[in-house]
Amino acid sequence: MRPAAHASPSEPSSYRYLIIVVSFMTLAGASGASGAFAVFYPKLLDVFGWSHASGALVYSVNMLVVAVSSPLLGWLLDRFGPRWLLTAAAVIVGLAFGACSRITSLGQYAFYYGVLSALGQTALLSTTVVVTRWFAQAQRGRAIGVADVGTGFGLVALAPGTAWLITQFGWQTAFIVLGAVIILVLAPLNLLHRPAPVEPPASSPSVSLSLILRRYDLWMLCVAHLFMSITMTMVNVHLIEFLVGTGFLKLVAASTLLGAVSLVSLPGRMFFGWLVDRLHPNGAFSLAMSCTMLGFCALLLLAHLETRWLLYTFVGIYGFAQGAGGISIAAKTVSLFHGPYVGTIFMVVNPSGNLGAAIGAWLGGGLFDLSGSYTLTFATAIVSGLLAIGCMWLGGPGHRPFPSSHAG
Repeated sequence: MRPAAHASPSEPSSYRYLIIVVSFMTLAGASGASGAFAVFYPKLLDVFGWSHASGALVYSVNMLVVAVSSPLLGWLLDRFGPRWLLTAAAVIVGLAFGACSRITSLGQYAFYYGVLSALGQTALLSTTVVVTRWFAQAQRGRAIGVADVGTGFGLVALAPGTAWLITQFGWQTAFIVLGAVIILVLAPLNLLHRPAPVEPPASSPSVSLSLILRRYDLWMLCVAHLFMSITMTMVNVHLIEFLVGTGFLKLVAASTLLGAVSLVSLPGRMFFGWLVDRLHPNGAFSLAMSCTMLGFCALLLLAHLETRWLLYTFVGIYGFAQGAGGISIAAKTVSLFHGPYVGTIFMVVNPSGNLGAAIGAWLGGGLFDLSGSYTLTFATAIVSGLLAIGCMWLGGPGHRPFPSSHAG
């Protein structure tokens, strides 16, 4: 068990800013590992002849494994701390990517990327919880926002870089290089972790984990996260294939555009991190999802009008809000459930998003196979976004448990 520290999250400490840097890079690697799927997706469909739904199913497996393993890894984080957990996770992801370079079947890809890589990605994403433990509640939104810029940075750097490696050296070499980078960068960085400060005990009576798990606001937050992830993944996983398959852009250009979306998201993540501290997370979430859906409307028009300015509009509007919904979810989770179980609760909320991502990836490919275009996919993503906003507000700030099974 990690030893308890005797500091307060509000105590001035230069080390907590080092934690933001480490978390920034960790999220960059985790997002790069996740985002790389969309870059490899068109190439592997072409090489192996998989259907869109079958190919996307590998990403769905990845997200389902993340969902199932999240509670256990959240408990491990609370129990043992981040140092060895996140270091081992980086090694696992890197080795899984190396194994992907040898795949000859869909089943092998599903195991190496969908299962092994997912276990490491799950742990790496928990670095957001680590950041919150080093900052007072009034500063957590900004701290999460700054660290989460790494998520966008990872896609900016790795999406076009991966596409370039694929075109120049082949997809096998690209997998090996990405795996090596993740191990060599993230494993040493996460060895810098120290035990986090312990918050002063709350003046209110302690609440058991079982009672927290009965709270209405927790499960509405989970449902909002699920619909948000369906919305985002239906487009993110299939964006490059949409642009390449329809002839708008070649692979490197389409991957560079995905990187441009993430580049625009860098100031957006910082802005929404600031906005969460100034505005209730529900309001920040609603604004972020509204921008997301406007971007999808631009893609719907692009499919019919083939006008480049619509592509630029998508990059600007969608990019600025990319990742902002996740910042709002994380901030609201910590605000409602801060305390000794925050890591475990975070890993209860997180799987709902992973489940949504699994549904969105497969559903996006399935709707394409059904209709022959991505129009139905993008329209469905917009509907899911509206449902996410509604559920976020229905959860509210209240601490309402579900009625007891013995209630009259």
